[in-house]
Amino acid sequence: MKKTLRWLFLALSLVVAFAGIVWSDEVKKPCTIMHPDRETLQRWIQGYEKAPRAYMDKALSFSIPLTGSYSLLGHLKYTPSERDQGSCGNCWAWAGTGVMEIALDAEEGIFDRLSVQFISSCDTAQSCCDGGWLSDLANFYTYKGYTIPWSNTNAGWQNGDGNCNAPCSAVSKAPKYSIEIIKEQTIETHGIGKAQAIANIKNVLSQGKAVWFGFFMATKPDWDNFFNFWINQGEGVKWNPDSSCGHTWDENEGGGHAVLCVGYNDNDPNNSYWIMVNSWGTAEGGRPNGIFRVDMNMDYDCVLYDDGTLYSSFYWQTLDIKYGAPALAPTVTTGLAISITSGSATLNGIVNPNGKRTTYYFEYGTTTSYGLTSGTKWAGAGTSDVSVSAAITGLSPNTAYHYRIVAINSAGTSYGSDQTLTTKAKAMPWLQLLLND
Repeated sequence: MKKTLRWLFLALSLVVAFAGIVWSDEVKKPCTIMHPDRETLQRWIQGYEKAPRAYMDKALSFSIPLTGSYSLLGHLKYTPSERDQGSCGNCWAWAGTGVMEIALDAEEGIFDRLSVQFISSCDTAQSCCDGGWLSDLANFYTYKGYTIPWSNTNAGWQNGDGNCNAPCSAVSKAPKYSIEIIKEQTIETHGIGKAQAIANIKNVLSQGKAVWFGFFMATKPDWDNFFNFWINQGEGVKWNPDSSCGHTWDENEGGGHAVLCVGYNDNDPNNSYWIMVNSWGTAEGGRPNGIFRVDMNMDYDCVLYDDGTLYSSFYWQTLDIKYGAPALAPTVTTGLAISITSGSATLNGIVNPNGKRTTYYFEYGTTTSYGLTSGTKWAGAGTSDVSVSAAITGLSPNTAYHYRIVAINSAGTSYGSDQTLTTKAKAMPWLQLLLND
């Protein structure tokens, strides 16, 4: 009965044009793949063919050993059990975000997990769980001009149930990493021979760039083969997709998936493979790192047929990405207090907004816990030091106070060093009368 209900759910899900959920009979968890219609599939393929070709480093071509191993997995910050798209057809975004994450660490030295929820919630160009392509990710981030950490408020993954109900407005955009350039690039693998296809993929990986691998299979038996491999085989077993080559696309069963290629191992020519990071969790613990191996000796010219048209089955791409200068929190210095009386004082400081709109205030109190604050004021958005001050009142006479400056911009909050002042003793009434005379 459970099996019947699962396949009934599958049949209903295929009504959706671009993405669908395929339940494995082995586990009570969806292995979600994309189900593009013919027009969408053709658009993706045309985009792949028209995209700029990935740069090939000629020096690396001569220095990469004929056999060996290489991995960028250490540049990817992730929790395997949380790297799970669930019932959402956005594998393309998980794989593409992985390319961005590895570039952030490999090129900028910033080891951080980036938000997949950001594009899921904020990409108005398409429905969040209905499939996509690497170009869709590149276009989104070109428009936005920045990406954000997973750790931002509401930036962790929320759409695993397949419902696009997490509003963009709820996802915190601070802090963020600015992006100057992001463009998808195609790695040549079609019609050039297996050896050259392998060499091209190795060259890109050896440049410190992860690879986005999209693949299509035409029938349910093709996908069952992969699901069985994913669920029942360990991470030390490799998968060869060639059994799916030459099949005719079934509009109810055919689909696509995208994963992240982070390296390779061909120390043993008879057991050479690509290292792939999936977005289906850990196969209930059977894949503790969420990874699998793809046979390097696959058919890179594998094809499928649809309505008399021949399509390539496998697509290898990467991103040309350049991050902007990291956003900086304000630089602050707590200054000296002046105009000190028995009940008031003026606190001074210096704030450098470091190019971001910045506010500041002073904390003060009789201990370093402070407890009181001055009013919040603007310090501007420049890149130079700004002298700031705040008048505080209601102080007790002849009392020591601690104070410091606090400044905030979109990159973070900065605290100045602690300083002290002591208010003056309150004058006796007869002395005040004498002074007034």
